[in-house]
Amino acid sequence: MWVYIVVGIGVVLLLLLCFCLAVANFSFENFKEKREEAMSYGNSANMAVEDFVEEVIDNHLNGSLRIETCEEYQDHFSPGVIALSPSTKRSNSLASLSTVSHELGHAIQYEKGELTRLWQKRKQNRIIGKFFLPFIILGLVFSILGLVNVLPFYVVYIGIGLFGVSFLIFLVAIYIKYLEIKIEKGASKYAIEVLGEFLGGEELKICKEFLDSARLTYWGSLFRTMLGWTFLTKRS
Repeated sequence: MWVYIVVGIGVVLLLLLCFCLAVANFSFENFKEKREEAMSYGNSANMAVEDFVEEVIDNHLNGSLRIETCEEYQDHFSPGVIALSPSTKRSNSLASLSTVSHELGHAIQYEKGELTRLWQKRKQNRIIGKFFLPFIILGLVFSILGLVNVLPFYVVYIGIGLFGVSFLIFLVAIYIKYLEIKIEKGASKYAIEVLGEFLGGEELKICKEFLDSARLTYWGSLFRTMLGWTFLTKRS
């Protein structure tokens, strides 16, 4: 009986591992495929991204966001600013509209205070994360020196404690990454809402699939962080 239970748990864990590895290794390829598909469609209203952004700023952000020009592939939101490259401003593709509406979703999150809380946690995590590698090294050194009797044996426990702290830092990093994924999901939800004011059902479906594929890359990044020790995930 117990043998079947253990084998069953092992099979489930193996399948889960395979799924996580598949997401870690192939999520970006899926994103590129969906992006190319969305790039091939212009929106039915023939609305340029810049016009779309101005409409959303007026209707949802009380005119509080200004449009700036940035380099190609650097479109982004920062407090008070939506930065668009020249080609993005002129584009009417569903991919460009989806990408920019996602950044506008972040602007809405910022207005609601949702994004600020994540930034604070991320800043704290960067500070804590600086101790991860030093604690691993010190834990290894103390453990070895204690085991070979160069230092008193009790320093082995100090080493184990440092390993434990490093593991906690790792868990915090995973948690912050999870929060980032939730924020990205929320931004995409706002994006679909504002896109729904301008696009039809089939166009919205393409945009949603594209945004979902983009969010999947964040899960891929999380799984790469968690499973890097297996050496079965791609480095980037």
